Formats: sequence, C-alpha cells, structure tokens
Amino acid sequence: MNENTRKIVTICADGTGEYTTLSAAAAAQAPALPVQFVMGPGVYHERPFLELADYVITGAGTGKTVISAGVGGFDPWPGEAKTGTFRSWTAFLGGGSARVEHLTIENTAGDGAKAGQALAVYADAARVCMVDVALHGNQDTLFTAPLPLTEREPNGFRGPRENAPRLDTRQYYRDCTISGNIDFIFGGANAVFDHCHIVPLAHKSRVSYITAANTPQGKPGYLFAHCTVSGACPSGSVYLGRPWRAYARVFWLDCELSDEIHPGGWDNWNDPGNEHTVHFGESGSTGPGAPVSGRAFGTVNDSGETAAMHRMLAEFRQDFGFAE
Repeated sequence: MNENTRKIVTICADGTGEYTTLSAAAAAQAPALPVQFVMGPGVYHERPFLELADYVITGAGTGKTVISAGVGGFDPWPGEAKTGTFRSWTAFLGGGSARVEHLTIENTAGDGAKAGQALAVYADAARVCMVDVALHGNQDTLFTAPLPLTEREPNGFRGPRENAPRLDTRQYYRDCTISGNIDFIFGGANAVFDHCHIVPLAHKSRVSYITAANTPQGKPGYLFAHCTVSGACPSGSVYLGRPWRAYARVFWLDCELSDEIHPGGWDNWNDPGNEHTVHFGESGSTGPGAPVSGRAFGTVNDSGETAAMHRMLAEFRQDFGFAE
C-alpha cells in the first residue's frame, strides 16, 4: 500500500499525544483501515490487545518505550483456578499484518516455577514483523502462533484462540533481542530470526531451552540466521531447542554460540521417538558453543539443507522488505 495513506496516531505516556495508552488508541480505530501508532518514551503499564487488519507500532527506541505487565500463568482467573499460559500475554498481536519496531515489551511476572508461564508477546497476526524490538521474560517469552491441534491437559489452551482454526502465520524478526529461560521462543509459526541477539537466562534447574516448536507437519518452522546466543547461564546448560510436538522444525544458520550451549545441542523432551520425527539442524555455527563432533541428533553442516535455509532466508528478507 501507499504508506502516505496510513493514518498516524500518537500515544504519549505524559498526556501530550492523542492517547496515553496503546490499548485505548487501538480500541478507537476502524479495524479495516491501515494505521500507525507512534509511541513516545515512557513505561506503559498495560496489556494491549490488537485485532486490526494492518498496523504498525513504532516506539522511541528499545529501553525508551516500554510496554510492561506482570501476569503469570499461575495467577488466578475469574471463575477458574489460573490464568494459564495463553492469557498471560503483555501484548496480543492479532489481525492481518502487524509490524512492531523500536521498543521493548516485557512480562515481569518472574520465575516460572512461582509465576507460571508468562508471555511477553502472543504473536498471532497472519504476518508479523519486528525490527529492533526487545522481548523480555522468563518462561515462554514469545509465542508464535498457531497453537498445536490438540492440548495435552484440560483447558491447556485457554485464551483468545483456543477454539479458533489453526492458521499458518509468517513472522520475521530483525535485529531483535529476546531473553528468557524455558522454551522462551515457542509455537507453530513459520518464522525467521535474522541478526537477533538471543539471551538465555539462568534457571534454578540449571537447564534452559531456547526453542520449543510445534511446527505443523511439512511446514518450514523456525530459522535462526546470523544470530548470537549469549546470556548468563552456566556453561553447557542451554539447549538450542526441544520439540513441543513431534514435527518440530528448527534450524540455526551461521550463528555465533556461546559456551552456554549444551554439547548435545538438542533435547528430545523425554521421548526418544521425537528424534525420528523432528527436523533439527544447524550449519556454519561459530563460537565455543559450536558442535565439535556432531550433536545428540539432528544434522550439522548438511550442504543440501544449508542451501535450502539460505533460500528461505532470502525469501523472507524479500517478502518483508529487507532484501540484500
């Protein structure tokens, strides 16, 4: 579309804009009309829910514009025992096309053992693009929809999409920082993380997991390209991922890995059968966490897969306007 036709809405925490919260600004918009929300500096203590056709959220910079909430999955919910994972989000990004840039979104609920799962972002729009965004949390920081087809425990998917069709989403994260400790990037999206900083946080179990994908069978899943992994975990305590569902698909391409990465790379989530159905791999890893002689399972430096991942990366960059 012609960006000159996009409506501009200003949001300032100090009251100098049209609105003081993103929630109020979003609620006032016609859902079908393209809009850009320009957020000034400040901490916005709110939980915005966006369900618009085409929107952009622009902040004043990471650490300068901060959307913050502290809801955990173990928190009570009216009429129910707990909030659950998928109602704990700080920001819900639904609708058609969502672009978020130059800000921070955080869930401050704390340790998952006490607070439960706590999403910073529930990314559910058909197309999601984040550029220069910091996402901070502990367990389950970023959920990239869709949900799996079936839940494993009663009411496990309580939330805005529990009974909705499981639709594909296409997501691109560029120059972002994402922190957490347990399964802190998870879901069924087709997503590329390009030049992102992945920050594992120490967990009291002394084990952390970056990804937990539930990729639908036959879909491309997650690609991490030219990312760095560096956090504050003990050496050898962080897994690149584990499968939330049997056909999880994750690939790391030309990434720099700290010594925090476990030598085995991948965890099978206590089910050796997953090793025969998941598609985990990496190519061109550098740093002290790079594989020395292979991983527990998955591929390392397979030429065919490497070429396919370069094609996927180029396709996503082109699609989201970052062709090089």
